[in-house]
Order: sequence, then structure tokens, then C-alpha cells
Amino acid sequence: MTEIERAARNALGLNEKDALSGDFSAAFSMPVSPLPFTLPQLTPAQLSQLSKGERVQEQSDMKREGKGFVVVDVKAPPKDVWDVLLDFESYPKTIPTVRTMNMFTNTRLKEPYYEEKPVRKEDFLNGKIAKLKYSIPSVTRAAFVLSKFRLNIAAIHKYRPHPGGHYMVFTLDPACTNVVLKSAKGVWHTQENPDGKEGYTRVWLLCEVKVSRALPRWITDYAAKRAMPRATQWLKPAVEAASQLWLKEKDVGSNED
Repeated sequence: MTEIERAARNALGLNEKDALSGDFSAAFSMPVSPLPFTLPQLTPAQLSQLSKGERVQEQSDMKREGKGFVVVDVKAPPKDVWDVLLDFESYPKTIPTVRTMNMFTNTRLKEPYYEEKPVRKEDFLNGKIAKLKYSIPSVTRAAFVLSKFRLNIAAIHKYRPHPGGHYMVFTLDPACTNVVLKSAKGVWHTQENPDGKEGYTRVWLLCEVKVSRALPRWITDYAAKRAMPRATQWLKPAVEAASQLWLKEKDVGSNED
């Protein structure tokens, strides 16, 4: 079992039941467990890249399955990062590779998502889906159309606050079967003030993917070279822009007082 598979399995444990039922106090009544994944050890050269504001990326030779990670330091607090990551409704606007997005309920995860109608914005207010806010555990299901290949993907996201840095495990929805992806899983993770850099958040994306043998090799090569960068390039400018906007609005409000 891989590290990310352990993360996905752990995310399906006690805390998920409490999060789904809305009993968030019970979700934190147990002793704090370690993070359900291990971060890669960064080299001095990679740490130097991060200190210069560059993104660090590593991945194995894709072939039919592979894994990798991307890490970047963002000039914003963790809350601003998670406000963007949890804003699934805005993904088609903020992520260039996402063409469309539909949210589904978190109450029928054992049933195929396509048997449900996508939830409406008002469903966020009546408890049909998870409350998507920083520091509140949530389980969400969303379907996406990705890239120029119009790839249909459905994923389940499990967001968990943690003293060691909040994280969100995402896995391919069991009901999402297609001729391209056999499996896909990953983790978003944040670290506050990395290496003593006050006011920064280190954002990690760990991924594992297995593709169909029926898929032409040139497509897997194309995806391997472009998927990881495109999955993260949008995040830093989006978070930093949102953070600066929030600071300006705060300043305006203070001046009006």
C-alpha cells in the first residue's frame, strides 16, 4: 500500500463519519494522529529554488503509472490558500485546464454520481453538501471536464485540519470509469512559515496516477510533461491576488472607521 493510499484510507475513518454528520467536536475529541503521508525530503538545491520564489517539481517516468510532487511557497497565510482550494465553484475561472465543474452531494457517496443532479448554490446553505470553510472538516464530490481532450473526471475530496498542516486527500470517484484513467489519487498539504519565512505558506501537491494500456503512449507522455505544472501554476498567483485584495479591503474598512 502506498503512502497516498494510506492517506485515502485514513481519511475514510472515524473523522469522516463525524464530518458527514456535522459533529465536528467529536472529530477532534480523539488524540491527534500523525499526518497520514510522508513528505519528500527536499535537497539544498530545491530549497534554494523555493527561496527564489520558484516552483519545485519531481516526477517518475510516467509510462503507464507514475507519481510525483510539486511544492511552491506562496506569500499568503494558510487560510487564504485553503479559501482558494476549497472554492470548487470557481475552478473553471481560476484553473485553465478545468472547462466545467459540477458539485454533487456528500450524502450518497456509495451511489454513482451521475444518478444525481448537480447541486445548486443554495444547496450549500441547507446542508446537502459539505460546508466548505477553512478549519471545518469536509467531504465533497465533484465532476470536472479537463483540458482540450475534454476528459471527464469525478473525484472525492476529503479536507482535514491538522496541527501539522491542513491537508486534502482526493481520489478518483469509484463511479468514474473511463478509458483513460485507471486510478488517481493525491494530497494537497500546507505548511505555515516554512523555514522561518514569516507570512508564507508552503503548498505541496503529491500525486499518483495509473492510466489505461489502451491509451496511446504519446498522450501519456504529453500528459506527464504538462499535467503537474498545469495543476499548480494557477495556485500561487490566484492565492496571492486574493490575499492582497483581502488586505486592501481590510485597510479600506479600517480607514472608514
